[in-house]
Amino acid sequence: MTDDQVEVPLLSARGVVARRGGTVLRAAGPWSATVQALLRHLEEAGFEGAPRVVGSGFEPGSGRETLTFVEGGFVRLGQWSDEAAHALGRLLRDLHTATATFAEPGDATWQPWHGRDLGRRPRVFGHCDTGPWNVVVRGGLPVAFIDWEVAGPVDPLVEVAQLCWLNSHLHDDEVAALAGLRPLAERLHVLRLMIDGYGLTAGDREELVEHMILVAVQDAAALAPVTITPQAGGEPGPSRSVVHGMAWRLRSAAWMQRHWDVLERAVRT
Repeated sequence: MTDDQVEVPLLSARGVVARRGGTVLRAAGPWSATVQALLRHLEEAGFEGAPRVVGSGFEPGSGRETLTFVEGGFVRLGQWSDEAAHALGRLLRDLHTATATFAEPGDATWQPWHGRDLGRRPRVFGHCDTGPWNVVVRGGLPVAFIDWEVAGPVDPLVEVAQLCWLNSHLHDDEVAALAGLRPLAERLHVLRLMIDGYGLTAGDREELVEHMILVAVQDAAALAPVTITPQAGGEPGPSRSVVHGMAWRLRSAAWMQRHWDVLERAVRT
């Protein structure tokens, strides 16, 4: 059996994912065809920061979706260089520019996502899960977003807020110390560079902090049903990772609310 025939499991928060040679395979959902239409558009538009659809997009027999594997690594705990932070903001801007000409299929089906209805701006088509776990880097620079399952319509400022919040690691001092994060001043510098890279307008900068807090709260709330579902018949309760995920999101939201003025100065400078 050759390497191209061997399936290697890949880490993913959403379902079972495997790699076979240069192809990534995962279980398809009702939204897969629509997401693939978006990915095909991105390829046609010349946007290189996304995987490509392989063949028909679905593996014969199993029905799993097939996308190209994006080579590279990941950045640990917000250790973005100045150049990389600016490039990450630019990557998101380029994505929004490329999707501006996407003709949504008449039978489009997008996966439900808690951020879909946030914000009041005209929608763009975004990735919608832009944490560092979904940003592939090469040579220290971000080159692509992966794991497009929740892609779809989004207020662009909501997605900018998500990108900035998750990649600048805005946490209180205790969490920062436990996680080994950079000093706050450096994390705020990274935040500012991402905003500059995206080219956020002065008006949108005035609302960014509010949107980061909103995104953090809604992100935490999305995990709540998992933790409060009654367990019966000896079934295990929510995993520690789910509880931990909800906790750090809520602590981050609370910290941002307490330090609103600090963040406002950082994003407007």
